[in-house]
Amino acid sequence: MRVIFLGMTFLLACRDPQPRETPRAPTLASRVEPHLDPSGCASGVPALGAQVARGICYAHEYREQGARGYGSATSAETLDELRALGVDTVSLTPFAFMRSSDVPEIVLADSHASAETDARLEREVAACRARGLRVMLKPHLWVRGGAWVGTIAMRDDADWARWLASYRAFVLHYARFAATHELPSFVIGVELDPIVIRFESFFRELVAEVRAIYDGELLYAANWDRAVDVGLWDAVDAIGVQFYPPLADVPDAPREALDARLTHYMSVLATLHARTERPIVFTEVGYRSTPGAEVRPHAWPEHDAERVVSFATQHRAYEAFFASLRGHDFVRGVYVWKWFTDPETRDEGPDGFSPRGKPAEAVLRAAYRGCVP
Repeated sequence: MRVIFLGMTFLLACRDPQPRETPRAPTLASRVEPHLDPSGCASGVPALGAQVARGICYAHEYREQGARGYGSATSAETLDELRALGVDTVSLTPFAFMRSSDVPEIVLADSHASAETDARLEREVAACRARGLRVMLKPHLWVRGGAWVGTIAMRDDADWARWLASYRAFVLHYARFAATHELPSFVIGVELDPIVIRFESFFRELVAEVRAIYDGELLYAANWDRAVDVGLWDAVDAIGVQFYPPLADVPDAPREALDARLTHYMSVLATLHARTERPIVFTEVGYRSTPGAEVRPHAWPEHDAERVVSFATQHRAYEAFFASLRGHDFVRGVYVWKWFTDPETRDEGPDGFSPRGKPAEAVLRAAYRGCVP
């Protein structure tokens, strides 16, 4: 079954690039943390080993018909900024759309003029290559209303068959793109763990089809709490982990509590690596700049009752995360969620995930580039 292409009206309803209402202005926490100088570097943060990809999850801007998104002059300037930060790899994410979590049709980005179209992706890949940046292509699904893809479930076997056929067409489309442009890494799925576990034979066949088209590195990106349950790891080249586990039970927990929690998670991943003989790639890791982000790293800012900014929370969480990687040679990549093509994006406020222009940016600079004495 082909991927079904619907009209512009549906796609705009699926993912409206404009905010539906004016967001409440965030307020600073009682202890105001100043921005660091953009050229600064956080001391005490270990630089990543040479084997680790220093990545950013790079987000396309939908506003203005995508004029400041992938393939734009604005994005080219941002890529220069990322290169100076020490980034050597970007994750490009073309979204496909579902009307709801139980509808079996998947709609490609090329159906939406503002989206991550193939033409925009081609220009973005060329811009990355001109700057010596590697590209990991990571196609992802967007369910109308923002429902998590981990909740996708069809009504019956017939709909599952249609969904799987539609998903196959979606993945093979981008596998061909990755092959044509000789991209080094390709992700065949993101956070679809219940589906991958239930339909493992389908995904093994899909991997084989992708390998017939594309000869780069293949990954599947599992949610952090289901990676140990996925049985597909022997079929791919690396274990992708969407890393949003709670680092503490309460906000402002002592740094020792964050370190202990991260030590546990790294031990689990070390065991998974030893069992599968596959390297670990953190395909996403991120923390908001708001109180309690270390307790619920996955939560989006708009879900908070009070939008309060805490740069220190984000800074401290990133410090703890990068410190936890020390000595773990099985880690082959870190992709921070996230950085926008457009510095003036309205997709997030100061309390959002992006570390751009915040103290956490200095942590990334130290981990990715290393501090100059």
